[in-house]
Amino acid sequence: MLRLVFVESSLETVPKSIANHPAVLNDARRRKKKPTEMILDDAKHHSAMKKLDRREKRGRPDIIHQCLLLALDSPFDFEVYVHTINDVVIWINRITRLPRNYNRFIGLMEDLFKKRVVKSGETKLIEVTDLSLKEVLRGLDVYVMREGGEKREVKFEDCAVCIGAFPHGDFEDETLKIFEEVGAEFVSISDRPLTALYTTCWVLSRI
Repeated sequence: MLRLVFVESSLETVPKSIANHPAVLNDARRRKKKPTEMILDDAKHHSAMKKLDRREKRGRPDIIHQCLLLALDSPFDFEVYVHTINDVVIWINRITRLPRNYNRFIGLMEDLFKKRVVKSGETKLIEVTDLSLKEVLRGLDVYVMREGGEKREVKFEDCAVCIGAFPHGDFEDETLKIFEEVGAEFVSISDRPLTALYTTCWVLSRI
């Protein structure tokens, strides 16, 4: 079994601490939504985000959107999980066809965080789980794509492959501790930083 896990994905609803900022309120009025039910987006909420902790890693849901479109287009058989910057774990059914339009994807994610599950009839397509990142990785060989890891060829099968889906920086200390606890191996494919999308493409080419 292969499991593709997007880690610390820059996907979250607007934090309460900035819900009353004019940039957020204006967006909420325009979209007729509660501020805290909207997905945080740096393109729209940039001025409101300036004082957020880990600000450089947040507000970029476009990254996970692109990576998921690529992964779900793949004909190979593997499981897909999204771990968010706020430690939420989302399971995505491989039969899911995500909206290719970014705004429709944002609307879908807002519904998901509100309802915790997206269905087609009785079939669950996307679900906010009660799993932790450690539980998703436990019992599998774990490879983490990380700048500074070991440069070597890997064929991914019967393992979990972790890809950071955030714009800048490194994994949080808590996440690195989990990787250590599950005996993860760090793999690098370049001497310079690469996008999550390119890394996903590289991983998929080695399944």
